[in-house]
Amino acid sequence: MKSKLQVIWIFWTTCLLPLTVLQSAHAQGICRNPNQTQGRCLSIYDCPSLLSLVQQAVVGPEDRLFLRNSRCSNGVGQTPYVCCTSDRGIRAQETTSAAPPVTPTSSSQQGQQGQGNLLPSPPKCGPHSFSNKVYNGNDTAVDEFNWMALLEYVDRRGRRELSCGGSLINSRYVLTAAHCVVGEVEKEVGRLTTVRLGEYDTTKDIDCIDDYCNQPILEMGIEQTIVHPQYDPANKDRIHDIALLRLDRPVLLNEYIQPVCLPLISTRQAINPGEILVVSGWGRTTTARKSTIKQRLDLPVNEHDACARKFATRNIHLISSQLCVGGEFYRDSCDGDSGGPLMRRGFDQAWYQEGVVSFGNRCGLEGWPGVYTRVSDYMDWILNTIRP
Repeated sequence: MKSKLQVIWIFWTTCLLPLTVLQSAHAQGICRNPNQTQGRCLSIYDCPSLLSLVQQAVVGPEDRLFLRNSRCSNGVGQTPYVCCTSDRGIRAQETTSAAPPVTPTSSSQQGQQGQGNLLPSPPKCGPHSFSNKVYNGNDTAVDEFNWMALLEYVDRRGRRELSCGGSLINSRYVLTAAHCVVGEVEKEVGRLTTVRLGEYDTTKDIDCIDDYCNQPILEMGIEQTIVHPQYDPANKDRIHDIALLRLDRPVLLNEYIQPVCLPLISTRQAINPGEILVVSGWGRTTTARKSTIKQRLDLPVNEHDACARKFATRNIHLISSQLCVGGEFYRDSCDGDSGGPLMRRGFDQAWYQEGVVSFGNRCGLEGWPGVYTRVSDYMDWILNTIRP
């Protein structure tokens, strides 16, 4: 058992002395938490009050909401960053008026061409899960990738079927693949009618893991489908395979439904061969036609020219706005994942969508990568298309 003097000495040498070195950096990280209490933007691992919330056996909805709204940008130390105070939750008198954290922003992060204000910037997009409650290897956490959308179709007999995926990019728009909207999908699956948000396990109305449950899903109508003007459903090269869905009403965001970040010029990073990106969806697995639980898979980026030569042997001609990812045996996006996001952690450690699942040479064939629409090449079109 360490004596009190020993504990004080350890605390001084490991905490207070390094703090003096970082004092000037901390002074720049002033923020306000959801209670509007002034604090410092720090790593959650350096914030005992909020770290103790995460380490509870079960993190309740109110605690999770407080954690989510305590996120901040440009902090010190290991991510994720939080606005650190002694508060451990929303104060009773402020439960109806708590404001989101105040974080430093700059005009360079707000977008481009005068429309960037319609797309969120970190920390208002691309949050990562505070939960580690993942069961089975590739199943996501209940609140992970909470911008994921499922598209619902109705066939000629009136039967409803979930098929393609998508991603919420703001409170009114979902990004998906053009081939999920027009072409063969209308004959093979049916008419696109609904976007489902907040989904995790498609067999359950409420999803629970270890007594921790999410909120009911949202089913949103579609006011307008907008396919990229250069997409040709008859072209097997499937270039410009990207589309936007304008929802029939704004989405009420919550901890289970948040937008993903998109690669604006101010936050864009190069995508290099060998880099690991993440794809998520409810598509085919090795044991079932579709997964009932949202999955994730880490895949390496392929060198584009080599991939283009491979697909040329099938008379498919790729262009620079298509990404090749994967190519490992039994590790691939597949049927039902179409339209879903290819992602990575980027600027401010938020999740950014870099690709849209487009097509492949069957699924999980070794040496045959999946092909994705490169989102950064279509940012001008997205920004010029979306409206309030």
